[in-house]
This record gives sequence, C-alpha cells and structure tokens, in this order.
Amino acid sequence: MFGRTCTLIMLSAGLAGVGGGIAAPQGAVTRYLIVSGDSISGSWDSRDEHLIKQLRSQYGNHFVWFRQTGHDYVGSGDSLLADIQAAMAPQREVNRRQSDVNRHQNEVNSRQSEVNHGGGVGQDEVNHLQHDVNAKQNDVNAEQRKVNDQQSVVDKEQNVVNQSQREANVEIKEALDSIFDSALARGLVHEVK
Repeated sequence: MFGRTCTLIMLSAGLAGVGGGIAAPQGAVTRYLIVSGDSISGSWDSRDEHLIKQLRSQYGNHFVWFRQTGHDYVGSGDSLLADIQAAMAPQREVNRRQSDVNRHQNEVNSRQSEVNHGGGVGQDEVNHLQHDVNAKQNDVNAEQRKVNDQQSVVDKEQNVVNQSQREANVEIKEALDSIFDSALARGLVHEVK
C-alpha cells in the first residue's frame, strides 16, 4: 500500500438518491480510499491498486475515492477532505490507544523473555541445576505469576481498545455515509471514467 500508514475500516454505506449535483445511485459503498499526505485509509483490495495509482498520479496526495454500485467517484476539494478528516477523529483516538496497548504488550513480552531465558532466575537455569530445581522453579513460578498479572492488565486494555474500535467504526461509517451522500448531492465528486 505505497509503504504508507494504512488504517482499515470496513464500510458498507447505503446512500439514498438526492437532488442536485450527481444523482446518488442506490446501493452500498463497497470500497473507499482516503489519501491525505502519507496517510492512506479505507477499505479496498489489490484489484484496486492500478486505479489507485492512476488517481494518485492525477490527484496527488489529497483525495477521496469510493465505489458505489459499480461506479467509481473521486473528489479532492478542501471542504470534502476536511469533513472526512473530522469524521476520522475517532479512528485516530483508537490508533493512539492501540499504540499504548502495543507498548504495554512489548513490556510484557520482554518480561516473559527474561522469565523464560535468564536475566536472573530463568527456566533454562532451572533445568541445568537439578539440585536447586524446586527452589528455582518456585522463583520462576513467582515471576511467571507477575508476568501473567501484567498480561491480564494488557488484555483488559486491549478489550477496551477493541470496544472503542467497534464504536468508532459505527460512528465513522455514519459520518462517511453522510459525507459521501452530501458530496454526491453537492457535486463535490465526479465519476471516474
């Protein structure tokens, strides 16, 4: 995906026909792409890569593309892109929270590695020092309980982020539905031929 930041959000928006501008076809938005500088987000697949490259060469690094009932639409107006960026605010918050959880998970993984392979008392040492196995195993088990407690905290954080992602998806879908509908009605997008 162009080596850029990608955030995937699934969208199945139903846009009703509206007056003015381009008449909005009935049907769901099956794919979309938001390009804003180095950031690319949306829902598309590898079959769209050629079209995306073509659109990037025409519109640069700031445009929106969506497919609805077999028709492709593109827009690059500042007001349209500003509306879309505002609609994506919940996703940016989820991404920030996910980054925090990932950082905590890395800390737990590092701690787990220490428990497994040394750095004080480790499972390998226990296996080699048979006469101290029971005492050392108790130490390892105590350390493992600490790691498990940390993992439990990370799991709870991840559950909160997952719930936030579900809520953000609904909020973003509704906002993008409205934006795409309005963009068609106001003639802010045109059909790609």
